[in-house]
Amino acid sequence: MARVKNYEEQVYAGVLGKVIGVYMGRPFEGWGKKSIEEKWDFVDRYVHEDQNVPLIVSDDDITGTFTFIRALEDSGLYEKTPDAFFGDTWLNYLIEPKTVLWWGGMGHSTEHTAYIRLKQGHKSPASGSIEQNGKIVAEQIGAQIFIDAFGMVAPGKPELAAELARKAARVSHDGEAVHAAVVVAGMVSAAFVEKKMTKLLDIGVGLIPDDCLIARIHRDVRAWAKKDKDWRKTFDRIDKKYGYHKYGGNCHVIPNHAIMVMAWVYAPDDFQQSQAIINTAGWDTDCNAANVGSVMGIKVGLDRICETYDFRSPFADRVIMPAAEGSRSMSDCALEAGYIARVGRKIMGYKALAPAKGGALHHFELPGALHGWMAEDNDFETRGHVRLSNVKGQSAKGTRCMSVRFDAGPGSPTRISTPMLPPLDRKGGYGIMGVSRLSSGQTVTVRGCGGAGSAGAQARLFVRLFVPGDDVQAPVLYSSPKKLAAGKPFSFQWAIPATDGRPVADLGIELTSSVKAEGSLLVDSVSIKGTPKISWPLETLMAHDGNIGGWITDTDLCRSKFSDEKEDVVRYGKNTSRGVVVTGNRDWKDYSFQTRLSVHLADKSGIMIRYQGLQRYIALEKTADTLRLVERFYKDTVLDEIKCRFNVDALHKLKLKADGKKISAYLDGKRFSNVKTRISAPAAAVSFSRMATSAYERQRCSALGVRSQGLGCRPEIGCHRSFFALKGLDIRDRDNAHVVLHIFSACCDVESSRRDASY
Repeated sequence: MARVKNYEEQVYAGVLGKVIGVYMGRPFEGWGKKSIEEKWDFVDRYVHEDQNVPLIVSDDDITGTFTFIRALEDSGLYEKTPDAFFGDTWLNYLIEPKTVLWWGGMGHSTEHTAYIRLKQGHKSPASGSIEQNGKIVAEQIGAQIFIDAFGMVAPGKPELAAELARKAARVSHDGEAVHAAVVVAGMVSAAFVEKKMTKLLDIGVGLIPDDCLIARIHRDVRAWAKKDKDWRKTFDRIDKKYGYHKYGGNCHVIPNHAIMVMAWVYAPDDFQQSQAIINTAGWDTDCNAANVGSVMGIKVGLDRICETYDFRSPFADRVIMPAAEGSRSMSDCALEAGYIARVGRKIMGYKALAPAKGGALHHFELPGALHGWMAEDNDFETRGHVRLSNVKGQSAKGTRCMSVRFDAGPGSPTRISTPMLPPLDRKGGYGIMGVSRLSSGQTVTVRGCGGAGSAGAQARLFVRLFVPGDDVQAPVLYSSPKKLAAGKPFSFQWAIPATDGRPVADLGIELTSSVKAEGSLLVDSVSIKGTPKISWPLETLMAHDGNIGGWITDTDLCRSKFSDEKEDVVRYGKNTSRGVVVTGNRDWKDYSFQTRLSVHLADKSGIMIRYQGLQRYIALEKTADTLRLVERFYKDTVLDEIKCRFNVDALHKLKLKADGKKISAYLDGKRFSNVKTRISAPAAAVSFSRMATSAYERQRCSALGVRSQGLGCRPEIGCHRSFFALKGLDIRDRDNAHVVLHIFSACCDVESSRRDASY
C-alpha cells in the first residue's frame, strides 16, 4: 500500500474518533432506535446533559482498547507476541470485578467468562473458544470493541493488523466475533493510506472467509444501501434479517456490526453524519459509535473531525482508564496516541522519534491537543473568563502551544486545570479508581510566554487535593505568582508542598489582575519530574464508598484497629483470591522499601517492589518456615531463600532495595540476599493473604526515602484464612518511589534457586 504520512497525527485522529464515539453513545447505551428517535429524532450531538450524566466517563471500550494493546510491548516481542501472552495481559491488568470490563458473571458476560477461564488455567485462545464457552457467548460484541489500536500499530498493513487482531480477539471470543474484529482492525490499518470508503470496506471484508456470516452482512448491507438510498429503510432490513430477535445473548456482534457497515456506507466522508447515523440506530451505541469513529477519524483526518460540530472542546482529550497498574488511570488522547505510535514505529521498523519538547508530559505538538486542560467554570467568579485553543507557532522547542485567552480583574480570577487523578465520585460509567500522576515533592515545570494584553496580569500554579465525602471543600495549594508581559518568556518550577497524604486531583493555572485585563497566555510545555515526598495519615488510608483516594484497591475489608490493640492502625482484608492496594506509577525509579510485619495464620505475607501489574513484580514473602525472594514474571521464580520462623504476632522488619537490576533483601536490618532480576521497571508493594487483614500506622514518603508506618499482606489461592500486621513502612529512593500495598493470590509453577540458610 502507499506510504504512511503524518503517522502520529493519524493515530491521534483514530484515538479521538474512538473516544468521541464512546462519549456520544454512552448516555443511551442499549436503547432501541424507536426510543432514541422519540426523544431526540436524530442524535447528531452530545446528549449527556439531557440524561443528567457526565460526558467524560470510564468505559470498557476506552480502557480495554488502550490497555490490551500493552501486550505487544510487555511481551518484548511486539508483532511476534504469542497468542497465550494476550491472555496473560488480561490477568496482569484486570481486577475482578472492578476494572476495565463489564463483570456480568460466568456465561452472562463473555469477557468475564473468558477471564474466569484464564484463571482456571485455560490459555488463550482456548479461554475464549466456542468449545469452552458455547457459540452464543463466544460471538457477542466484545472482540471488536477492544480492537482498534491493533490496526493503529500496523498502519497500511491490514494483513498484519488482522493477524494481531485475531490473537487479541480470541482471548475472549471466537467465530463471527473474531471475524468482525479482524474487519475493524483491517479497516483502521488501511485507512492510514486509503481514503475511499468502498475500498476500505473491500479491504476489511477481504481479510475474512468469504462464506462467513460477517462477510455476508457486508454484501447484504451494501446492496441494500445502494437500492434504498435511505439509511432508515436499510436499518429495517437489517433488523428483520439480523436483529436482536435473531441473534441472542446480551449484545451479539451480528446486528451491531451490520449497522456499523450501514453507517460507513451512508456517511463515507462525513464524521458527524456517521456518528449521527450509528447512534440514532441504537443497540450497543457506545461500542458501535467508537468503532465507526476510529475508522472515520483516520479516514477524514484531524482537521475534519470537527468540520460541522465541535466534538473535541467539551472533553479536551480527557480519558479515564482504571486498571490494576495505575500509571495511566487518568490520561488523555494525545498521550495514548503517542504510546500507540511508539509501539507502531517499533513494529513497522520506522525510526523512533525523539520525545517532544524534551519529554514533556504535555507538549501540545499534535494539532488541537489540549492534554485535558479546560476552563474551570464551576464557580461563578471564574465562569466565562477563559478560552483555550491549540495554536501553531509561539513554541521555543516545538511547533505548537496552548493559547489561553482570558479576561481578569479584581474579584474575577481565571482558572484552567487538567486532572491528575480520576474523579472518584464520577457516576455514569464503569467503576473508577486510580493513582495520581503528581505527588508532593515532585517538581512541576510550566514554560511559555505572555501574549498580547497580558501586561498587568499575573499567574500562579495550583494543585487541588482530593478529599472524600460530599460537600467537602477540597484544599488548594498555590505557587508564588509571576507577573506576565507580552512576548516575555516565563518558566514556573514549583516543588509540590506536603499534602498530608491527600492525593493531587488537579493541576492548574490561575490568572489574576488588580485592574481589568484582557490578554493571552501561551503555554509551551508542562513537565513533572523529581522525587515524591509523601506522608499518609491514617484517615487518608481509610476506604470511602469502597475507594481509597489515590490508591487502586481490591479488598473486602478496611477498618480501624481491633479493640485490644494499643496503637491506631488501619486494617485491610481479602476473603478469597487476589486483592491489591496500590499507589504510585511507572515513572518512579530505584528505591528501597521496608516495613515491620507480623503474621497471624497467614500462609504467605510480605512486601513487593517493581510492581508492573498483578503478574510482574519482585516479592519478599514470609511462608511458615522460610523467607524467600520471589520474582513474579507470569510465574514465580524463587531467587533466594532462608529458613526462619516468626513468632505469632511478633513484628519483624522486612526491606527490599532495588538498584537497576540488583535486588537486595533484608530481615531485621541484616541483608541476606543480593541478586539480579529481569524486572527493571519501578514499583513497590506490601502484600497479604486470603482472608487477610493488615494494619497501617501513618506512612511517610520523603526525598531519598519514603518513611511510613504501614502494613500489607498477601494471599494464595486455596490458602488458609490469614491475618497479619505491618508497622513502620519505609521506602528509600535515589530517583523516585512507587508505593504499593498489594493483596494477591496466584497459582503458579515455581522454579527455585534455593540455598540453605538460617536466620
